[in-house]
Amino acid sequence: MSRQEVKQAIETRIRVGNDLVAKAEVAERTGGYRDWLHLVSTWRKDTIEALDRLYDGREIGQEFAFMSEASERSSPMYTFPYAKTRLEQGVRHLQILIERLELAVGASLDATALESLHPEIYSKCRKLYESGDYAEAVEKGFKIVRDRLRAITGYETGSEAFGKGSLYIDGAAASHVDDDFQNGVKFLAMAIDRFRNEKSHTADGNISDPIRAYEYLRLSSLAMHLLEGVQVRSSE
Repeated sequence: MSRQEVKQAIETRIRVGNDLVAKAEVAERTGGYRDWLHLVSTWRKDTIEALDRLYDGREIGQEFAFMSEASERSSPMYTFPYAKTRLEQGVRHLQILIERLELAVGASLDATALESLHPEIYSKCRKLYESGDYAEAVEKGFKIVRDRLRAITGYETGSEAFGKGSLYIDGAAASHVDDDFQNGVKFLAMAIDRFRNEKSHTADGNISDPIRAYEYLRLSSLAMHLLEGVQVRSSE
């Protein structure tokens, strides 16, 4: 499982935990201690199971269990303040786990993770994608490609960059298929132009699915990697 998937799963457990922290005030005001403690117990059990799954038995679930456990007192009312403190400690522990992800979850990059995108696409689109602003992330990726084309040739569209801009890309598998390769890169850039135009006509770009958004980012990433082998040839 990639770091990003682990991070998202832990963030979900944190959100539920923070919601229970907020509901503690309701339990205290209304005397609903037993109901609240039941919710906390369920959250704690589900979180332990999630951590065991995410970390593949590396005792991270047990570590969390110890940090969040609250012994029962004589009544739910007397158990409540201890359970609230341990709940808050459990949430903080989950936040620490997110900070430790770089150390705890594989050093190698997952080929399907955001981290494997072209560095410029990753650095400028990651926060938008992770915050759920998928349309903005995709639009930013398209813009990065167009900016790169303009910086190289003075033209920001694929058709003009390869036409008027005399753009040439090193990287064909062999000389006899070079034309196919050049056309492939050109049509990829042109497809990005078309997708950008299509999505600019709606407020959300018609992208609500993170997988689809990631696929568009991967297109931009591929274009940026290919443009690293760029040449601008004289039109004469």
